[in-house]
Amino acid sequence: MELNQIFEQKAKLLKELKWSENPFVKDLRDNDKETFLKFYQPFEAKSIVKSLAFDSKACLLLGPKGVGKTSAMYYVYYSLPESDFDKKFIKEPPESVEDFSKELGLNNSSFFGLIKKPVNRESMVEKLKKTSKKTVIIVDEAHLLENKSMYMEFKYLMDGVSNVRFVFSALDKESFPDSLLQLIGEKQVFQRRNFTKDEMKEIILKRINAVGGNEIPFEESYLDGVLTEHNLLTPRYVFDELNNKLASMIGVENNQETKTQFKSAAKNEDITTIHADWWVQLSPSQKTIITTLLKSDGLTLQELIDLTKLGQNTVFNALYQLI
Repeated sequence: MELNQIFEQKAKLLKELKWSENPFVKDLRDNDKETFLKFYQPFEAKSIVKSLAFDSKACLLLGPKGVGKTSAMYYVYYSLPESDFDKKFIKEPPESVEDFSKELGLNNSSFFGLIKKPVNRESMVEKLKKTSKKTVIIVDEAHLLENKSMYMEFKYLMDGVSNVRFVFSALDKESFPDSLLQLIGEKQVFQRRNFTKDEMKEIILKRINAVGGNEIPFEESYLDGVLTEHNLLTPRYVFDELNNKLASMIGVENNQETKTQFKSAAKNEDITTIHADWWVQLSPSQKTIITTLLKSDGLTLQELIDLTKLGQNTVFNALYQLI
């Protein structure tokens, strides 16, 4: 297929699906606030907003890379009403009080080129106490903080300023001092390690809704095959699989409805193994057998031998090892 035909086929496929764009490469954070809040599936982020609404001093969201912590922080930021909250989003933890004060907009400005006295903890406390709203400080990727003493600066602000709230995201809580964790409180520590199949399907449907679709066009059995334990670690893995699925549809003859094409194509495409870290441990015969079985509704031993062109003993032994 010519390159220009690929783009034409892609456009045709999206039109038939009634999608304005590919939902599996779309970053919802690039949209306006209302669109993001409408189509983002919040999970723990919603609980964090609820905690802040009921005056929790701080919340901590833990989870591995790619699980969606930053998007959760955006949801918290967008969800808090500006009438009640002065919101500060810090994308990387500040390594000094001076950097922290700049992020909060509290640094002393110069006057006719003269630099005023640097901001310290006491002056930050004084300025924050004067604000009429609650100040919510969101610190994303807090585990990247190298100057561990800054954790105590966060604690002092929580202790010393009644209208200050913190929201942290991090890989784990190992680097957080016990005193800060105690101040946050065990019930305000939220974790996301992976997703259930139902949760991931909710995320997929929301993404499809965001581009104009109203249903998931993939066959349930195919989707269940994609939602493996490994892929459920992060939406990114699943989106990669589904994006490959879309690409595999390019060039399929459109002699029936696109939804039907999606359902029938699952058994005719190459098996995607990019996220199966165990695949490299299999022998060539085991790989051949798994690929053949996944492309069928079930085979007898003789049918498997005929299709793979492998010997009976080879097929039998490979099946036994796979079991």
